[in-house]
Amino acid sequence: MASIFKPAGKTKYVILYVDENGRRRKQTACTDKVVSQQIANELEKQVRLLRAGLIDRKALTYRDHENRPLADHLAEWQADLVAKGYTSKHAGQSADRVRRLFAVMKGAKPNDIDGKTLTAPRQARAKTAISALVAKARLSDMVAERVQTILATFRESGRSAQTCNHYRACVRAFARWTWKTGRLRENPLVSLTGYNAREDRRHDRRALGVDELRRLIDVAHSGPPWRKMTGPVRSLCYRLAVGTGLRYSEIESIIPESFDWSESPATVMVAAGYTKNGEPAILPLSSDLALDLHAYVASLPPGRPIFPLAPDCGAKMLRPDLKRAGIPYIDASGLVFDFHALRCQCATLADQAGVTPRVVQKLMRHSTLELTGRYTRPRAVDIDAAASMLPSLKPESDHPETVALTGTDPSPVLPPIATQNATRADGHDPNPFAERLTASEHRSTEPKVTGSNPVGCNCSKARRSEAEPR
Repeated sequence: MASIFKPAGKTKYVILYVDENGRRRKQTACTDKVVSQQIANELEKQVRLLRAGLIDRKALTYRDHENRPLADHLAEWQADLVAKGYTSKHAGQSADRVRRLFAVMKGAKPNDIDGKTLTAPRQARAKTAISALVAKARLSDMVAERVQTILATFRESGRSAQTCNHYRACVRAFARWTWKTGRLRENPLVSLTGYNAREDRRHDRRALGVDELRRLIDVAHSGPPWRKMTGPVRSLCYRLAVGTGLRYSEIESIIPESFDWSESPATVMVAAGYTKNGEPAILPLSSDLALDLHAYVASLPPGRPIFPLAPDCGAKMLRPDLKRAGIPYIDASGLVFDFHALRCQCATLADQAGVTPRVVQKLMRHSTLELTGRYTRPRAVDIDAAASMLPSLKPESDHPETVALTGTDPSPVLPPIATQNATRADGHDPNPFAERLTASEHRSTEPKVTGSNPVGCNCSKARRSEAEPR
């Protein structure tokens, strides 16, 4: 028999009961004694039904998870991502995107939840408002039709198709996690569709020429400090990004112990928790880059990042150097050159050097060759130069009669037609090509090529010296 009592100094009643497994349980009820007794009776009834096998235990689990705020599930998902090896930055960004999505579902405006476009005070107020709205959401609000509508609202507010796809990927990952952990009977967002990012490209990158790239690195080396990054250190960071194709966040994670100077060539390793594919990356270094890095890293304390990079500030750091080098951040065609474009530069330079696509794919750590192809950005001048390097397929013009038959004779006047009986005074045939045309005794006096103007051979041009072999 379930019993209720009110602890000293408390306003709510507490229910004591024995569950279906024979364990004593305690559950907080409410301030009303009658209602608390009714809750106790329901618990006791539920225990009897469970013992009789008339209630599905999973149904009760789903019900309990449904009664919890969505914010609690999001916090547990974020902690689970970190436990699986993802960085805290990635886990926090993924959870924040899901929070913003459900905040809009509960009444927030899309432009009021974008922290990057708000001032610091408004960011704090927006964060508080998002938390209050998400606290009202439940797992049952995760319906494909409703989430699809919110993604459409994001598109209408000016967000790119790629940004909406990021929101879709995060909320789908969260929904899949709730299903796998037994919080939902099924994955509710399997049918959630994305957008074609190719139709809405807003941040396409470009590659620089070698001369421009050298000028950028030279300007950075002699330039003033940017925050904690001095000019020489900044230049070395750019060289490392181009030489290895490492991403900004991967370079952030590199410490002195990441290098192996005993190898030939020397290598740098990025831990699996910082790579995009979740696998450790070991990349070789060119000899000149390895020498400069070794001299720089030798003076640094162990266990600390070798570059004092600020989070998500790669483009902000690069822009002043681009300006001093006379290189536009956005060119006339709308293509940008940000820090991630240095990774594109790595693939482009390797492709121009004649490295096979498979090797470039391994260097860039891509899953498919198609993805590697997106990172090779040949310039228009490179394409023009490649066209001029193709071999000539022009027919040989050693035999003038070939020029005449193909209609490529630059002379605007057609030469006179040689006949079968035309001979020189010494009795030799002046037109040896005509011998091959007289295979039939009924050859026409004026041989023609089908589909072309009647042409013949210029006897004066066709005359060969007697010393030339036939």
